[in-house]
Amino acid sequence: MEFWDILVYAAWSASAVMLVWMVVDAFMISSQYDEEYLMSSREGAEDDVVHGTHLEEGNV
Repeated sequence: MEFWDILVYAAWSASAVMLVWMVVDAFMISSQYDEEYLMSSREGAEDDVVHGTHLEEGNV
């Protein structure tokens, strides 16, 4: 097996690991934050939000 064949397998393995990491991270983020918070464009307004729940709602 040549060097380039090994490099190709290493690159595909790295891409598979990154894909699994992105999918797991997407599920973790979607379980921690509600969809309204993720789709909002409020920049810098994170101070009153804890894991997608507003502090004034009392659901902390």
